[in-house]
Amino acid sequence: MKKIIAIIALGAALCGCQSAPEASPEQLSIQAVYSVDSRVTTNSKSPAEVVDKLQSIRLNGCPAEFVDAYRDYIKGWEALVAVAKKMYAQNMQKASSDIATFVSDYQSKPIEATVNLKKQWPAFSSDIDAATAKLSKNFAAMTAVGAKYNAVYQKDSSLF
Repeated sequence: MKKIIAIIALGAALCGCQSAPEASPEQLSIQAVYSVDSRVTTNSKSPAEVVDKLQSIRLNGCPAEFVDAYRDYIKGWEALVAVAKKMYAQNMQKASSDIATFVSDYQSKPIEATVNLKKQWPAFSSDIDAATAKLSKNFAAMTAVGAKYNAVYQKDSSLF
């Protein structure tokens, strides 16, 4: 009798458990993009290098609306490329160092990185603000599309 009760209890417990739904192919594709993307700035020294690496990420299997949002996100980085070119034209050595620091810090501390770059380059403050605002807006739009497919961007930053 005890065995029967134990079997019934085990069966009831197993019936009550539901496994998590499997990830869709779209979710897996977006997560793969996020995984690569999250490491790009860590290994880059300039916005142009970031853009080159982002453009090489394969978007196979991603829904069209995500692909469009991802391309807009890259345009945010391209806005920073334009600002960096102005800085390089003014002082190549200083710009190279300051921009490399900005790129490496931006992932984990976007606001602090932006403020520090503006302090180093006050003449380009409004350009920096416009470019980082575009990048942040486009990143938020991209991750919102990803969220529709239950894909979550894993980053240390609260803004990113």
